[in-house]
Amino acid sequence: MSAQKSLLLLLWYAQTPDSDKAIADFSANDGKPSASKAYAAELAHRKDSAGMEVGATALLASEESLRKARRERLKAVSDEALYDLDAYTSKIIAKRK
Repeated sequence: MSAQKSLLLLLWYAQTPDSDKAIADFSANDGKPSASKAYAAELAHRKDSAGMEVGATALLASEESLRKARRERLKAVSDEALYDLDAYTSKIIAKRK
């Protein structure tokens, strides 16, 4: 179940239509463990509130430039880089809405 949750989180960070569909399909699959399905549903609805506080800079940036900045930031391994991963992902979500 831990591996399923890790893979679901990886899909969530991808922020693509295909990854959104994979998460939604997983959450609706009766053959999957209920805890993993609940986590998939949580991830699917996380974007409802994500991206609210991203600021004007993110709204002016393109989705591709945000993805590039997120990749560049993750070249460093630190707690701050992981926080920035979430921040850039929120900005991408806001751009995709």
